[in-house]
Order: sequence, then structure tokens, then C-alpha cells
Amino acid sequence: MRRSERQHLKENALAVAVSNIWITIQNSRRILATILIVGFSAVIVSGGYFWWSGQAGAQAGALLSEALELADAPVVPPPTSSDATTDAPDTTEGLTSDEDPDPPFSQPAGSYPSLEEKMSAALPKLLETADTYPDNPAGITARYRAAAALAELGRHQEAADHYQQVIDLDQIGIYGRMAILGLAATQISQGEPGEAIALLEESSAGSSQTDLPLDGILMELARAYRLAGRLGDARATYQRVMDEFPTSLYFNNAERELQMLNVEG
Repeated sequence: MRRSERQHLKENALAVAVSNIWITIQNSRRILATILIVGFSAVIVSGGYFWWSGQAGAQAGALLSEALELADAPVVPPPTSSDATTDAPDTTEGLTSDEDPDPPFSQPAGSYPSLEEKMSAALPKLLETADTYPDNPAGITARYRAAAALAELGRHQEAADHYQQVIDLDQIGIYGRMAILGLAATQISQGEPGEAIALLEESSAGSSQTDLPLDGILMELARAYRLAGRLGDARATYQRVMDEFPTSLYFNNAERELQMLNVEG
């Protein structure tokens, strides 16, 4: 092979090598660009999600705040005629006929004349919060409070449905655990002590894991036993409250209920 041909082959090999390097660089650039685009997109999506979550949380909190302002409003019933006359001093002395000794009652701003009216006013706002943000902590809180309001209004089946939703949504949370007591109470109110007993017996056995107040569970359980006609179990449960929780807020109630059961035989 002549020298010029060998030189030409070397130049071709060098050109091919340079070309391959250039192609590799170009491909690397495209890969790097793709990685950067994907990474940047992920940052945008992640940032957008957290921004949206923050916005949703703030909106849920604001809606819950409005609902709780109604649910926690004071109840100021208007005075009855007997309240106005019983032991009231005579304030009419020295007044002219044009002066009214007892001005008409005016409902204080932000208050309600009865618990029923207050719960009726708060319930729509609580349910709006719960339905708009069902998985948000604010929504779960609102649903629990809505269930309690429904129970207060005597709408026990609706209350039971919402308590069950809270249990399903917040199984290990404080509201999910407290909803167990609420659900049992509504079952008792509906004349279903058997279902309440099953729920409360399970809860009392695992109360150390659920952080539920055992004395409160036992009081509801004793009430369910009594309604179910299981008076021996009711007595034993009230006695257990007194023995195991001598400083409990339920102690006096347990003692009174036990005495009544003993009198009834």
C-alpha cells in the first residue's frame, strides 16, 4: 500500500472517531436535557402540589373556623315570666307610668336562645366543611362535630352514619377513636344496645392501644348492658369504674347508677 493511501486511511479513521465523539456528546446533551426537563417538571409538579395542599388546608381551616364559631356560640335563653317575678325586688317605686321597669329581652349578638337553634345553625356549615374537604383534618373535625350536633338534635341515624365515616377516615386519629364512643351512644339511643355492646367491649379490651378513656367506655358499656337487660354485667361494670378509677369524673355517676340497680334488684 502506498504511503498516500495509508495517510488517507488514518485521516478517515480519525474523522470517524471525531464524528463518534461528537455524536456521543450530542446524545449526552439530549439525555442531560431530558433529565433536566423531567427534573424541573417534577419540581414544578411537587411545588404545585404542596402549594395546592397549603391553599386547600388554609381554605379548609377557614371554613372550619366559621363553622365552629357557630357551633361554640353561647346559649342565652330569654328569661321566662317566672324568672322575672320570682324574688324580684320592687323596682316600680318612683317610676312614672311612661317608664318601663322591665325592658324587653334582647338576644345578645352571636348567641342563640337554645342549644337546638345553635346546632341547627351550625350543622350546614359543619357539613359543608366535611363534604368539601373529607380527608383533610379540618374536614374530619367538622364531620365529628356534625355527628355530635345531629345526635343533639335527635337525628341519631344520621349521627351514626357520620360517626362511622369519621372512624373510617381517621382510624388511628383522636377523632376516629372518639367517634367510637359517639357511635355507641347513638346505637344505644336508637335502642340497639347489642351493637353498642359489641363495639364497646372491643374498645375496652384495646383501650390501651387506642388511648380511649377506659372509664368513659365502661360507663357507656354499663348503660348498654342495662338497656339490654344484662343487669349483672351492668353492676359489675359500674363497680369496675369505682374500683379502678376512684378519682374519675364518672365515679359519682357510677356509684349512683349502681345503687339504683341494687334497689331495683
